[in-house]
Amino acid sequence: MNNKLSDGSKELGFPLSDEELRKFGVYLSELLKWSAKVNLTAIVEPEEIVLKHFLDSLALLRVLPFAARLSQTPAEPESRWPDRRFTACDIGSGAGLPGLALKIALPEMNITLIEPARKKAVFLRHVIRALGLSGVEVVEARAEELKAQAVDMVFSRAFKGLPEILAVAGAMLKRGGYVAQSLSLQDAEALNGNMPGWEIAREEEITLPFSDIRRRLILLKKSTVDRT
Repeated sequence: MNNKLSDGSKELGFPLSDEELRKFGVYLSELLKWSAKVNLTAIVEPEEIVLKHFLDSLALLRVLPFAARLSQTPAEPESRWPDRRFTACDIGSGAGLPGLALKIALPEMNITLIEPARKKAVFLRHVIRALGLSGVEVVEARAEELKAQAVDMVFSRAFKGLPEILAVAGAMLKRGGYVAQSLSLQDAEALNGNMPGWEIAREEEITLPFSDIRRRLILLKKSTVDRT
């Protein structure tokens, strides 16, 4: 597992350290163990989890302004994360994807994992303790019912469709904040630019490592509502 994750992260342009790989190993072990009792993910093969959950989540690093400064190519490993201290929310975090996976790679990011299902929220708190992470909070609630969060970034992977995500994210973001998404090509095409009030700050189409799975990485900027 570590070899595939290590090689895959290198292919994405953001190699993981030995400590980050160790944490992903713990995360995978706990995810497999809990999935036998709790409906966390339909994917139960370790290599598939690495590809379709971990690497798909980490692919978002290619479009994060805090990682690449909106440059045309990802930041070099030795100079990555020039602005590490930012705040984020992961809406409908589920098993912690993409938020918890990104937290491992971006330890100085402060992130709130929003998950209404109690069993999944308990799992998230357990994994956070097992990994010894700080700067991460689990909120057991529906995102639509929360007060404004005033964060820099919103992620979401399993919360309805992008229009619904944007409706909720708009109440959470600071002025100039971003929504980052990894979409299937079908979902990306279905949008057809229908995102009033939002602009595309950056997008990139990639193939996930070791697969023929195509993804559209998209970074959307909300600049019309000031919540600072």
